[in-house]
Amino acid sequence: MKRNTALSVMAFVFIIACNSKTNKTTVQTDSVSTSDSPKSNEYCYSFIKDKDSVLLRFKMSDDSLILGTLNYNFYEKDSNKGNVQGMLKGDTLLLDYIFQSEGIESVREVAFLKKGDDFVEGYGETVEKDGRLMFKDHKSLNFNSKVELKPSECK
Repeated sequence: MKRNTALSVMAFVFIIACNSKTNKTTVQTDSVSTSDSPKSNEYCYSFIKDKDSVLLRFKMSDDSLILGTLNYNFYEKDSNKGNVQGMLKGDTLLLDYIFQSEGIESVREVAFLKKGDDFVEGYGETVEKDGRLMFKDHKSLNFNSKVELKPSECK
């Protein structure tokens, strides 16, 4: 059942991504703004320290819907690579992260708080619901993480 749910979510992300059009106008919200360019609705952020890295790449629609990818690569730990979908709510990205780790597909909620030009990853108590690991309470998330994603060039 978990696999069917995750496959349905991935199919939805794929369909939305295939149907999205490149927007050449300036996208501006309370927390994210870009200049006019062919990739003006595409955002890339990265954290690189020593042999650890986190890469977030996403597109945002006019209604703050987020679709993209997120890759974690921590030294001497399993890397996780997958898709994200969710919303920008105020200054916080709340995303479902659909990823593969050790050959198993999982879904967990991730959160990133906008601080200046950067996004800081949030952590908090989680619960499992319908095969998805999610935060118990968004209001109690801790954004004191050392994982601070800085704007980077989209390649």
